[in-house]
Amino acid sequence: MTAMSNWSVKFKKDCAIAFDEEHWQKMNYSTGCYEKRFSKSRENYRNAELERQRAYILRNKSLLNMEKLLVDFETHFNENGGNVLWARDVDDAQEMIWELINKRDIKAVTRTNSVVLDEIGLNKFLVEKKMPYYETSVSRYVLQAAGQAPYHPMFPALHLSKEEINSVLNQHYKLKLDSSSKQMVNFIRHQTSKHITQAQVCITGANFLLSDIGGVAMTENEGNIVKACASVKLHIVVADITKVIPSVEDLGLLLPLASAHSTGSSMSAINTITTGPAKNGNGPEQMVVILLDNGRSDVLGNEVIRQSLSCIRCGACVSVCPIYKNIGGYAYGTTYIGPIGAVMTPLMIDLEDYAHLTTLCSLCGRCVESCPVKIPITDLVIENRRLVATERIGDAKYEAMVRTMIGHGKSRKKMDCASWIKRLEIKQLVNKNAFTKRVMPEIAPKSFSQMSKDGEV
Repeated sequence: MTAMSNWSVKFKKDCAIAFDEEHWQKMNYSTGCYEKRFSKSRENYRNAELERQRAYILRNKSLLNMEKLLVDFETHFNENGGNVLWARDVDDAQEMIWELINKRDIKAVTRTNSVVLDEIGLNKFLVEKKMPYYETSVSRYVLQAAGQAPYHPMFPALHLSKEEINSVLNQHYKLKLDSSSKQMVNFIRHQTSKHITQAQVCITGANFLLSDIGGVAMTENEGNIVKACASVKLHIVVADITKVIPSVEDLGLLLPLASAHSTGSSMSAINTITTGPAKNGNGPEQMVVILLDNGRSDVLGNEVIRQSLSCIRCGACVSVCPIYKNIGGYAYGTTYIGPIGAVMTPLMIDLEDYAHLTTLCSLCGRCVESCPVKIPITDLVIENRRLVATERIGDAKYEAMVRTMIGHGKSRKKMDCASWIKRLEIKQLVNKNAFTKRVMPEIAPKSFSQMSKDGEV
């Protein structure tokens, strides 16, 4: 049994910050709006369960044939004039990006809303290299100005109210404080358009990699990705290896599902497939795809947990998770948050450091119901908990007190012990570890059996 990790201690502190009435109101309002749109979007399907089952089969077959699909993608993408690089971990990906940037006279970089770019710590890396970068999405532009990290994979500024966003824009750009939502969006779009024309490199993620044509599929609702990619000389794509699918025809199944489960719309406003650098001079002269592993091969080796790699990053499980709604996005302390993050992160990074994430699930099953590719997330959480228990990872003191309370609960004689002993156990175990924000009921002076013996009941 190991001592509590630093990440676990930090998690408890971050949770305490999130336990705020105003925070809950914003979270419940935002996720409530999502759930209404999501429920309505599923009505567009004649048989939504059949589509989910088809997506489940497709994604799992892609994982089983991933090695061949990735090689085919590389072959076809190279034939199209592009270049594919293989990154074993975050350091590899960063070095590759910097080497590509250093070959040109680069004064600024644009980046799109992509979780995999957060995974490799792109923003921090560019700051360390003193390379100016600009966010292209509206919500991330606000977060960059505020110096904050994303709070949700699809809605990065979910935790900020309209007034808070207005305050950030007023502080950094002198936008008037009583600006409407439309005025703020138009202002940010004007700013991002200006930055896009100043950059020489665009770094994006990828929704899917198309093995049969060597293509990169990207979806968006704002149009900034297309503009950013078209106006630069070098387009760098960072994609994790699990994004590969067999054919462009599979997009007909996956894109509507991803859109319905991410934003509640029938289809994303703009869907782009790019197969390499521009042939006619209207677009990037060079396009490079960096395929990132970063622990995914290890997860792929686990026959049970590998199902989590079929995730298409729609964020639906995060939006409906009651744990996320209470503790927020920052408490997880990881790039991938919510139910799917609690499953993947311990195995991709370190099970001992992130063992506490396995407790962040009530096993209510809402994430499973909302997942477009039917990942059995609750089963995977239970499997992770089994691994934690098997390897005896956790807080030794906490585990010892749990065993003590279990022993007391199994013995009538011990249950009849003095009430002050039971109060001490609850104070040391329950209040300190689980219910710091709740008032536990007082322990009765006498147990029920004692009251019965004394004729009081």
